[in-house]
Amino acid sequence: MKKFIASGLGIGLIWEKYMPNYKGGGTVASALFALLIYSLNLEILSIALLTGLLYLIYFYVVSDEDASGDPSWITLDEIIGMGIASMSSGANLIPLLVSFIVFRISDIFKEPKLVKEMEKIPGKKGVLYDDVAAGIIGLIAGSIVGQFVT
Repeated sequence: MKKFIASGLGIGLIWEKYMPNYKGGGTVASALFALLIYSLNLEILSIALLTGLLYLIYFYVVSDEDASGDPSWITLDEIIGMGIASMSSGANLIPLLVSFIVFRISDIFKEPKLVKEMEKIPGKKGVLYDDVAAGIIGLIAGSIVGQFVT
């Protein structure tokens, strides 16, 4: 059950099974979370509470041993990162899309340097904290765009 939760309710496990030679499970998981936010028209407070709950759950379900080498089947970290990125946009489509795109680009390319540095933290913390840092970058981008789009 812990592995199922850590995989983003199976998203990472399905990706690993059917696309074992390709990265992308994290992008799928975070895109589905963004779609959930948009579809349910979630408010910022709801997103913040859900993301905080998922953050706590992450530390319960992911062990340092499981997180060794940042396996692609763990996608809960990307869902949390997307939750952080969307905290300024809520279900507002354009800022949400910008938050998603900037978050994923920052996470994939490990830029700015802070994201890469966070990934160096050992164990499950490093697996999560690079996504937290990338999520903050996405949050900033979404906040800026949200000032111009209402």
